[in-house]
Amino acid sequence: MYRWISGVLVGVVALGAVIGGCGGGGDSSSTLTKAEFVKQANAICATRKQEWESGLASYNEEVKEKKATSDPKAQEEIAVVQIEETMLPAVKTQLTAMEDLAAPEGEEAAVTKMLGGLSKEIKQVEKEGIYGLSKTHQFEDFEEEAKKLGLDCSFE
Repeated sequence: MYRWISGVLVGVVALGAVIGGCGGGGDSSSTLTKAEFVKQANAICATRKQEWESGLASYNEEVKEKKATSDPKAQEEIAVVQIEETMLPAVKTQLTAMEDLAAPEGEEAAVTKMLGGLSKEIKQVEKEGIYGLSKTHQFEDFEEEAKKLGLDCSFE
């Protein structure tokens, strides 16, 4: 079970925060160039990745401290706390920050689709929790759309 929880957390860390509606480039009246958008969006994603890595490290430390390496129930409890307190809020922050970016001209629909996918996937994780994460890679639609825009926003 320890490996399963670790695998889920690695998937989550290798994943990526975020309730919100579909964004299309935020409230800004000006647009960004594609290069500016990519640079800023990648920085937002990098911040989320760092927070997830920190969450995974905290999970591993707590499992060791509680001597829970052979206690699946304790591992699950620790994982749920990390997901709820660190990982999911980080993804939500990512979504909000990306919604505030002005979409590059001609890319508005693609940005809206990407952010809508992330919002949908976050809601699914909130609904199903750790078990939803173990069934499938929750953020793959977002990752696919982000990649099309030239972003490095993987959850791996």
